[in-house]
Amino acid sequence: MKIKGLSQTIAAWKLLLSSFPRGVVAFVIAVAGLSIGLPLALFVIGLPILVGMLAACEKILGVDRRMVAAWESCGEYPSGSPQIGLPDSRAELVQGGLKSWVSSLGNVQRYRNLAYGIGQFPVSILAFVLAIVIPATALALLLSPVAELISSRIFSFNLFEQDLIMKWLFPDWSSFQRSWFNTGLGVILLMATPFLFRKLGQCYAAWIRWISGTPSHT
Repeated sequence: MKIKGLSQTIAAWKLLLSSFPRGVVAFVIAVAGLSIGLPLALFVIGLPILVGMLAACEKILGVDRRMVAAWESCGEYPSGSPQIGLPDSRAELVQGGLKSWVSSLGNVQRYRNLAYGIGQFPVSILAFVLAIVIPATALALLLSPVAELISSRIFSFNLFEQDLIMKWLFPDWSSFQRSWFNTGLGVILLMATPFLFRKLGQCYAAWIRWISGTPSHT
């Protein structure tokens, strides 16, 4: 059970980290596609650009859905599993004519791909920042005594001597003693990190299911 929990935590951490490049790519494609395709749609040439933009966002959303499904199955990708996602739009883009492009753009479901392309960017930034900040903060707190020793002995500066919160909580403690309080906080945060990552992974999975219109797993 511990191994399963650990693997799920690591998979959640990877899921949060990897969301950022996908969010950037999807956002750039969505914005560029809208900026170029909408004005040119008046001359018909913008229609395949818009269809291609929706198809590209659909592909990236499909990657996210597969990664979420893999995380929910404890990080294991089933061998030979089919790609999760909406039907491929490349055939419509390459072989389709005006009628096919208009029909594709008239599919309301495809605009979920556009909403994903735009909305995934801020969501992925938040996920990426939290995936970095939580373990980095825990590590920084754990190493507070080491930082205090280096600061006081090499630079003659006490890190926690003028800290207002520390002075209020522990007025009689030395700066080095206060650093050990931070270490205790770091231990608590480190122990809570697997739980936090799993909860963040669940929130991210809920976002992907909602934006793609996928029913929730119970």
